[in-house]
Formats: sequence, C-alpha cells, structure tokens
Amino acid sequence: METSDLKQYQQEIIFRLIGKYKQLNSIDLQEEVSGFPMKCRKCGHDHFVKNGHFNEQQRYMCKKCRATQFPDANTALYNLKLKDKWVDFVAIMLEKDHATSCIAISKELHINEKTAHQWRLKMLSCLNEHQGIQIGCELELDEVYFPFCVKGRIGKEKFDTYIKEHHPDNVESDLRLKEKKMEQDKHQAVCIIKHNRNKDFSFETIKILKKGNVSKSDLARVLKDTDFTGKTVITDSGRPLIAYFKKQQNVIHQTFKSEDVKQGRIIKKNIHNNNINNTMSHLREWLKKFKGVSTKYLGNYLKWFRLKNIFNVDNAKSFLLDYVSDRSLYSRFLDIFKIYKQFVFF
Repeated sequence: METSDLKQYQQEIIFRLIGKYKQLNSIDLQEEVSGFPMKCRKCGHDHFVKNGHFNEQQRYMCKKCRATQFPDANTALYNLKLKDKWVDFVAIMLEKDHATSCIAISKELHINEKTAHQWRLKMLSCLNEHQGIQIGCELELDEVYFPFCVKGRIGKEKFDTYIKEHHPDNVESDLRLKEKKMEQDKHQAVCIIKHNRNKDFSFETIKILKKGNVSKSDLARVLKDTDFTGKTVITDSGRPLIAYFKKQQNVIHQTFKSEDVKQGRIIKKNIHNNNINNTMSHLREWLKKFKGVSTKYLGNYLKWFRLKNIFNVDNAKSFLLDYVSDRSLYSRFLDIFKIYKQFVFF
C-alpha cells in the first residue's frame, strides 16, 4: 500500500511518526556515554586504564582500587541487556498521549513486563536530579495531600524474619507495622507544589501526616534552595506559609482566602492559585490509570507527570544525554527503599 492511497491527514500522521523514529534512532547513547568522565563505582577515583574487552565492549580498571567497569557504570544504561530499546522506552514514558502501563509498554517494545517495571523505576530515579522549574516574576505555591498507600507485593525487606510469602512464621519489621498503622489511620503524604504561571511546575515531598498542616520549619527545610528574591509569591492564607514568608527578605507575599476561590470570588486581580488547581485536576485524572500510587514512588511519579508536560521529541537527544551523564543514578535506584524508610520514620 502506497502512502498516496491515504488521506492527507493520515499521511501527515505517518510522516510525523517516521520523523520521530528517525530522530530517536539517531541517538547512540552507548557511544555518547563513552565520552563522559568516569568515576569508580567502588572508591570514587577518576583515573582509569584500559583493561581489555568483554562482549565487544572496552573495559577499564581503576588505578587506585583495581576494580573493573564499563563506561556506562552507574548510569541509566548500567546492567541493561536491551540497551538499544532504552531510548524508545524513555520516549514512550514521556510522550503525553502514550499509554504508559507496564503491560502496554512490554507489548509495544517486545520486552518482559517485569523488565518494563524495572526500567520504569530506573527512569524515575533519573528524574530526581533533572533541571528544576524556572521561576518568573510570579509564583503560585500551595500544599497538596495524597493518601498514604502501600501498593504491590510486600517484599522480604519489610520482614525481620522471612521464610517465604504468606508463611505464618514471617516476622514483620517495624517499618511494615508502621505502614499498616498509617494506612489504617488514613495518613497522608504532604507535598508542596510551585507553579510559575508559564505552564511549568514542580513538586517536593515534605512529610507524612495524620492530620493538621505542615509547620514553618517543614517549609523552611523544603524551600531552602529556592531563591524568591524579587519575586511575587502567591499562597493561601495558611499560618505556616504566612509565618515562613514573613521572615523572607525582598519577597512580595500575596495571600487569598481559599473559601473565596472555591466560590469563584477573586477579591484581588491575579491573586489566586487557579493554575495549581488546574494542574492538580489533570494530575489526579492521570493518576487514576495507575489505580493508586505507592507512597514509596510518589515523588518520582510527580516528577514524571511534570516532564510528560514539557517533553518534546525535538529535544530528546539533549534530554537523554542529560540522563546518561548522571553517574549517581544507579545508586539512587538502589536506595529507593532506604529513602522511603527515612520518609516514613521522619
């Protein structure tokens, strides 16, 4: 069948797809990552000598501890057997209208469903260090709440004594007992959302609460690296937010009452958080397809949602190179459980 037999709009769709895949296929991450500076994954030293080949790949040896590694050590490509499909996987994960369930991805890329799940966790670990929001003259700020959730299989890391799944002699750890208590008491994970009123936003997880609001010290801990100098920050009239910004210098802090916004009343022009409300509406709709998100991965999913909104295939190469140049990614991927445990016991 020739493309001339198709309607004009159908031809345009096909040409866009061809252009997209040509763009993605032009990205050779294995070659690119070879040019990035290396650090030893054991001692952190940065001096290496060549040490033969393995599976047609150049291997290097650390001059300090004599450990050997490949150029992609501790990057997104480390320990991947199907490296040629990683670029397509990331593109699928970040495209707005693409199905993102592990089952759908495994069928499209012809990979195992467990592989798709592991790749998703690894990619979400990449997002932790991705470029932050660019703040303009005005910034909306608010606290948002998500139900505490423990979803998926309960692994042996949550048991002090583990024999096999559902065995009566398994002894649950303090973490597992606390999780069950938090779910029973309907705790919530609290995050702060920042919106620059220019289609970009970011989330930061704060803590897990049973009830009440976060404190001024919690806000100071999360917002300490954000430069508000010369900016207009718009929030609701919550006491912790007012107390925090009262101590900040060279910041214009504008507040409104949440009741006015809910009833459609805007007392002062442009003093509202409608952009945050719109973003949260889209986020909650997007999260429905996952039928709940584990609190362990909540921060990563929030960053994933943000990048789905700003990703463009045209800048896919710089986007992906930014990922594979991150030499601390694999350690973050391995530390997911450790970070979650700290979050629960904070």
